[in-house]
Amino acid sequence: MDQSKLGHIEESIRRMTAVVRETSARAVARSFGEDPDAKPLGWWVLACGDPLDPDDFQSRDQARDRLRNKVEECGIMLTEHIWVWDESEAAQLVITTLPTRERAERVAAKLKSKGLAIRVRKEKI
Repeated sequence: MDQSKLGHIEESIRRMTAVVRETSARAVARSFGEDPDAKPLGWWVLACGDPLDPDDFQSRDQARDRLRNKVEECGIMLTEHIWVWDESEAAQLVITTLPTRERAERVAAKLKSKGLAIRVRKEKI
């Protein structure tokens, strides 16, 4: 048998083995009550603005507008504005979501150099 055909057969066997193992792993995960199809949570890179008064809608909107304008002045155009509310009680805008903390920290460092106040937080939905 020629080497190219043998290599092709070996590659096919590796792919089939991987599919079988993945299917088995999903069955085991389900048996433990896990959802193997769930999307893993990532890391938010948040631009942070002024403190918010949760009872004053007008001042909250003004704080968000100031942050949105500052982000745009730094050359960042977002197609969607996702606001995060937490114990910091400040305007926080999601700039991006990344799969690892290391990547999020690298992006955060670049954004900080543009003059933005930035936080990296675990994504929560």
